[in-house]
Amino acid sequence: MKIALIGMMGSGKTKLGQLLAAHRGVDFFDLDQVIEAQSQLNVSEIFHKFGEEGFRNLEEDALRTLAEADTPMVLGCGGGVVLRASNRSFLKERFTTVWLDVPIHELCRRLSNERAHRPLLLSDAWELDLKNIFWQREMLYRQTAHIHYRWEEGQSQEESAEIIETLMDERALPHQ
Repeated sequence: MKIALIGMMGSGKTKLGQLLAAHRGVDFFDLDQVIEAQSQLNVSEIFHKFGEEGFRNLEEDALRTLAEADTPMVLGCGGGVVLRASNRSFLKERFTTVWLDVPIHELCRRLSNERAHRPLLLSDAWELDLKNIFWQREMLYRQTAHIHYRWEEGQSQEESAEIIETLMDERALPHQ
């Protein structure tokens, strides 16, 4: 069983991934942390030294390695993992992929104090940048996901994890 969580930055992939992994008794991996461990650089340093393209190359390599592993896991992916067709294929073929769909206004609220750690949100027009990123990626998330989970106002992380578990249990998925 391999589960991958996709969605925008701030959608809760890490925390929900940790909860789902604990519920299922498997390991949780954060793709950005895997990339940082392999490169010995943090994501911001990678973007600064190698640009977004360099980061995406490292991301693709790390995803391929995890996709080919025989280990059950829950994987929290970076928000831009869907930008490459090869990554979308790995996710569709090797994982049960869940799109965490969170409204833009909620993403803005969640990310307002984290901008310094988000290379794509460093401009003064960061809210507009976030909206543009969302519109660029929305269809890719939709095409890649086996399950679409839409966050509703007031849902806790624990409630969200339970709803995702129910959605997964209701569906016979290829990689469980």
